[in-house]
Amino acid sequence: MSQIELRNVGKSYGDKEIIPSLDLTIEAGSFSVLVGPSGCGKSTTLRMIAGLEKPTTGTISIGGQTVDDVAPGRRGVAMVFQNYAIYPTMTVEENIEFGLRNNKVPKLERRELVHEIAETVGLTPHLRKNPDALSGGERQRVALARAMVKKPAVFLMDEPLSNLDAKLRQHMRIELIELHERLGATFVYVTHDQVEAMSMGTSIVLMDSGRIQQQSAPTELYAKPQNVFTSRFIGTPPMNVVPIDAFGADVAADAPAGAEWLGVRPERLTFADASRPAVPGETELTVTIIALENLGAELVYRAAMPDGSRIAIKRFDEIARPLGDTLVRVETNDIHWFDANEERIAEPAISGQVREVVTA
Repeated sequence: MSQIELRNVGKSYGDKEIIPSLDLTIEAGSFSVLVGPSGCGKSTTLRMIAGLEKPTTGTISIGGQTVDDVAPGRRGVAMVFQNYAIYPTMTVEENIEFGLRNNKVPKLERRELVHEIAETVGLTPHLRKNPDALSGGERQRVALARAMVKKPAVFLMDEPLSNLDAKLRQHMRIELIELHERLGATFVYVTHDQVEAMSMGTSIVLMDSGRIQQQSAPTELYAKPQNVFTSRFIGTPPMNVVPIDAFGADVAADAPAGAEWLGVRPERLTFADASRPAVPGETELTVTIIALENLGAELVYRAAMPDGSRIAIKRFDEIARPLGDTLVRVETNDIHWFDANEERIAEPAISGQVREVVTA
């Protein structure tokens, strides 16, 4: 296992700055996922760790050793690409052993290593086949096996599942999680898919415009987003973020000093039974349901608030409600607060009052 450290790492192409200055520590043995929108710098960061791109500024170390001037093949890392990068004229076995052959590993040892890895990733029945006889998932396993056979301390993966269909992607996610558990190596995985990131990573690095917006475990990233960008990127649907007065003047009065934005996860909003009065610590709001997405196990409502703001409400195992006005409630503890710079601020103490807002 190897820890990876980037210190003041920047990357520019001519006068185009991709990454201003990045400080990042990837713990040894972690499954760290770099996630963010297209163009945020996540793949560039991965390629700099691999040695395929040279930083414009800063230093990269792997396992405590500076690797700025170390060739990719000598960094102790293996990279799995989006397009698999396997040789179509070679058999599966030849693809897996290619790197070993180049490194002059003896034939008997090569054969033992190839068969060991093929068994691990379920490729033993396919060793004599050419890649064109394999499915997309099997080809991805070949790429993984070719990386694994080198027994690297670090695996780097650049959107390796993006070419697979949804069902196979889900299956391969589970396989990669299990593989990480078996190998105990450091995994660094790049994706733009938040579902992949949240389901696979032990540590998530959320990036935007070459900067880290938040680095934390998936549960913390979801429960305590450090800024509005994080709150709106993570979650399906993402967090509802509205001006603090959208829930009424009384709620705004209870906001912490400096709060400009209020956030609520769609699943923390509940439909209220008018026959049960709200209790202290709850906020009530009359909204207008304008659309419904029925996803089977869950229902996602789109609603308009009294001030015109649009929000999502996600419920599970309920009978679909009709469009129109309805009363919703949220517990005060489930409200997140953000300042004018869209950064998270501490929650205020609960006043114990019931807040009610009605549609004008």
